[in-house]
Amino acid sequence: MKPSMIIPLSILLSAKSLAGTLFYDTDGNAGRVTYYDQGAIDAMVTQSSSAYNIRVYTPHYLNNTPCQKAAIYDENTDKLLSRMRIEGKVLTAEIPKGHEYSAKYVEAECAGNTDIVSFFRHKLAPAPKVKLNSNIEAALWSEGDHLYPGFYQDVSYSAILNIDNSEPDGFCFASSIESDSPLSLASRHSKGFYSDVLSFNEAVQYDARTGLIAAQVVCRNTGGTTRVTEIWKIAKDNINLDISTNIN
Repeated sequence: MKPSMIIPLSILLSAKSLAGTLFYDTDGNAGRVTYYDQGAIDAMVTQSSSAYNIRVYTPHYLNNTPCQKAAIYDENTDKLLSRMRIEGKVLTAEIPKGHEYSAKYVEAECAGNTDIVSFFRHKLAPAPKVKLNSNIEAALWSEGDHLYPGFYQDVSYSAILNIDNSEPDGFCFASSIESDSPLSLASRHSKGFYSDVLSFNEAVQYDARTGLIAAQVVCRNTGGTTRVTEIWKIAKDNINLDISTNIN
């Protein structure tokens, strides 16, 4: 007859309390806030707009440190990208370069105000993708003199701007850097949108002293901040474009 083993009830209850539930991102999309109907935390809130420095808030009305472990993973491969530091209700981490356009998720182990450890996931979008194709046509050159530089009297600007924020909470703005660029966005683009394609075809005036028409488009979401800058350099014999994309 094999001896039987009696497991104390306290151990069984303890093991049961550690068997947590995995709470997925409720709406299936990346966004600033993920709410959880039940569990140790009420929500996860991405406070950062950086591809490299992540900050997530985990509100809890009783426990000042509701989560015990957290990390960031690649959504497509589940590869660990970075372990997060926990400072009270705030989770922070640095992500190395090379993952800017990858969808990611935060997974946190949280017990809240109980001994039941659960797992919570919160998605981070890829950094915004901003593609700008523009062209300038100039005609009617007016020669300058010793006081005023020469300039083109007729200048037309055309462009197609393609924005993909990969989440409904992404937002953008555009601004002129030099001269009055026609590149602009509507007020709705500053309030959150998933994606958009815009076209421009307008006459433009420029400052003959600098010979420049320059503008920028900046988009932010939970996965980063993308800045596209275009600088048109206008001279009598050539018109050149310098365009750059920076992700932060």
